Amino acid sequence: MRTKFFTGEGDRGESEVRGKKISKSNTLIDLLGGLDELNSWVGFCRVEAENNFSQKGLVNVSNVVGQIQESLFVVQAEVAALGFGYPKSPKINEDKTRYLETIIKEIDSVVPKIEKFIIVGGSELSARLDVARAIARRTERQAKKYSEEKQLREPVLKFLNRLSSILFALARYVNHELGIKEENPSY
Repeated sequence: MRTKFFTGEGDRGESEVRGKKISKSNTLIDLLGGLDELNSWVGFCRVEAENNFSQKGLVNVSNVVGQIQESLFVVQAEVAALGFGYPKSPKINEDKTRYLETIIKEIDSVVPKIEKFIIVGGSELSARLDVARAIARRTERQAKKYSEEKQLREPVLKFLNRLSSILFALARYVNHELGIKEENPSY
């Protein structure tokens, strides 16, 4: 059987899960969409890291970003299981957050101290990572809003919080490794 990409009937702004129609404006659908968008951007970063960034420095950016993608799939599964009432799902654990924190500390040991805000850019990979960071922050807000309806486990919220931090650190690390000086606002 071939994949069916559309019904040809339209969906009237609803998704169907387990025979139940759910509005696409529902906070669960919004969060799952945010996680999907974030994972797509992280994948976009991974391609750039693999193709155009040397992985010989302190941190292998491509591997770290790949680990982030794997973890995001676990978060998506956990959120979907909670929201749709599935009895079992993989669960994000504290080890995933500790891994991010370890990489952040490694990066912090080599990049310059932050004195001012940093203008996004420098290199394409750094700019992509900063877009992913901004999407991660929005996704974290979506998760917080959804968690007010159905309590997400603390490890999910903590992982999403640390995720934007690692993406920021990676963006800075990439420019540092490329010898690109950070720019600051002129105010």
